[in-house]
Amino acid sequence: MSRIESAVQSGSVKALLFLPSGRRLWTVVGKDSEYWTDPELGFCSCKDFYFSALTKDEPCYHLKSVQKAMDGGRLAPLEMSDGEYTQMLQALAKDAASQLLR
Repeated sequence: MSRIESAVQSGSVKALLFLPSGRRLWTVVGKDSEYWTDPELGFCSCKDFYFSALTKDEPCYHLKSVQKAMDGGRLAPLEMSDGEYTQMLQALAKDAASQLLR
């Protein structure tokens, strides 16, 4: 089984829906951290995105996993309140910074 298929089947790909605004965040739980992705912008907070994907012009496996989950209709949104949006972004940014500094 591919790494992408494994991420999708294991439930590592998450769509977070913030209500009532309808804002969305997509995350993928990896082996070291939870990565923030934006499939519309082609962005991921993982090291591979910064160091390889930008030069190869190919998405990292986290972005590919989100796209596969979206295409297969396997993303059931986890509903959260708008009050949790800023906290979630801060936690994801903190995780990303700590991963990049390793």
